[in-house]
Amino acid sequence: MLFSSFAVQPTAWQSFDEHACQWATDIHHAYRLGQAWDEPCMIWAVPHNGNAYRWCRCDENTNAIADTVFGR
Repeated sequence: MLFSSFAVQPTAWQSFDEHACQWATDIHHAYRLGQAWDEPCMIWAVPHNGNAYRWCRCDENTNAIADTVFGR
């Protein structure tokens, strides 16, 4: 599946808000945006069809995995 983009927003929001989220240029940017919030965040994958879905949480465990896999 091809993604057009990723978006980041606090996990407390429960559902995707395309107007209030922060849009990322790529997954690396999404992780950086998630780390900048002062609360737990969810990274949403937004495919070309526009039906966003939860991709992963942005927390210490996920960040450690991303550092290993993506070499950030």
